[in-house]
Amino acid sequence: MAPTPPAMPTPSDTLCDSLRPETDGSGDKVALLADGRAGDTGLGPLLERILLTAAQLLGCGTGSICTIDETAQVYRKEVDLGAECRAGQVFSLDEGVTGAVVRAGGSVVFKEYSEVPGGHLGQDDARYQRPVIGVPIRLPSGVIGACVVFANTPERVFTSLDARMLELFAAQAAIAIAGFRLHTVAIEVNISLAELHTTERAALAHGFGLPGGDVPFGPAHVSLGRLTKTRPHRVIVMHEQPVIRAGLVHLLTQEGSGIEVIAECGDAAGTLAAARYLQPDVVVTDIDLVDLSGAELIESLVRTSPGTAVVLLVGDPRDERIRRAAHAGARGFLNRSAEGHSLVRAVGSAVAGDAVLSGSLLKQWGAPADPAHLTSREREVRRLMEGGLRDKQIGTELGISVKTVEKHVGTILRKTGAANRTMLAGLAHPHHS
Repeated sequence: MAPTPPAMPTPSDTLCDSLRPETDGSGDKVALLADGRAGDTGLGPLLERILLTAAQLLGCGTGSICTIDETAQVYRKEVDLGAECRAGQVFSLDEGVTGAVVRAGGSVVFKEYSEVPGGHLGQDDARYQRPVIGVPIRLPSGVIGACVVFANTPERVFTSLDARMLELFAAQAAIAIAGFRLHTVAIEVNISLAELHTTERAALAHGFGLPGGDVPFGPAHVSLGRLTKTRPHRVIVMHEQPVIRAGLVHLLTQEGSGIEVIAECGDAAGTLAAARYLQPDVVVTDIDLVDLSGAELIESLVRTSPGTAVVLLVGDPRDERIRRAAHAGARGFLNRSAEGHSLVRAVGSAVAGDAVLSGSLLKQWGAPADPAHLTSREREVRRLMEGGLRDKQIGTELGISVKTVEKHVGTILRKTGAANRTMLAGLAHPHHS
């Protein structure tokens, strides 16, 4: 059902009178919200303050602020004041009030949330039968998000003045988001320049015998690639159980872990949308997926975000799905009973391209095959495979054809029981808990 236009004003709309730009009263309250610098306090707290104030002035208590990516056709909940907080989760633009705002290109009102196309609330949620209003968050470049507020009672009627007031707060949210993005870019640029200048000074000092020449790297080591080392590993955590998902996030983001959880998802569809939008380094999830198998998720991720590694949590080391997931390209497998530091190490190893196997999994899937079971040529091919060489490179190194190399590779994988090159490397040089 299409959203209805905001109703005409009622006496309750007098709340909005004090928020009109020409006033000197509560209008200042709206403007003051933008004075909080998102770069100093963090974007989330500032957006939460904006949303909470808007909801309270509307006589409401729940709502959300989302940012959108029209290219990827997804949106991310930055702030969620609902009982079931979904902040950090990513959804398709075909869904929810935010999707309706984008399609309408302006403010929308639904008499009941049940009318929202692709809504995420279930019938058991108290807000399901209540009115909801959504307004766009705009920049000159276009719509970048939406501000959504739920009514506290089914009798509440959102009016055109309600929409106008909420649009004022959406404008403040736009300022906060733009300011935070600029602040983040400025910090990254400053860090990069500072590191580059330090490197250049050390290199020059080393080369010309100036003070500071004892810094342990010379001109040959001057490289912009060093600057990327400051970036944490970007991880998406997926699990259908919110409590388990929160626990994984807590373990991964301990101080000094070098990991940033950039999204939390409750299903495979949301994970794929988030990966397409955010391009993470690693996705951490469980092999027991409700809506998709682990192998299917990995195959879809390869298409959506080719640079993303997958680390799977598993229960039974004898689970045949482990082999299928390895064939699909999973980078690591970790027992659910593993310690938190093992999970952190698994993410780091996966980013580095290493195979990750828990101890019990390594025991189940076997140690490296006895070299006596491999021919001398197979041992040579295996050594080069473990060194990271591809088939063509191995053929050049050994003076044999690519087809012959492929035949040896297939035999080696069969004899060792490895599902792919990654698992073969893990059997040879395991990173286990």
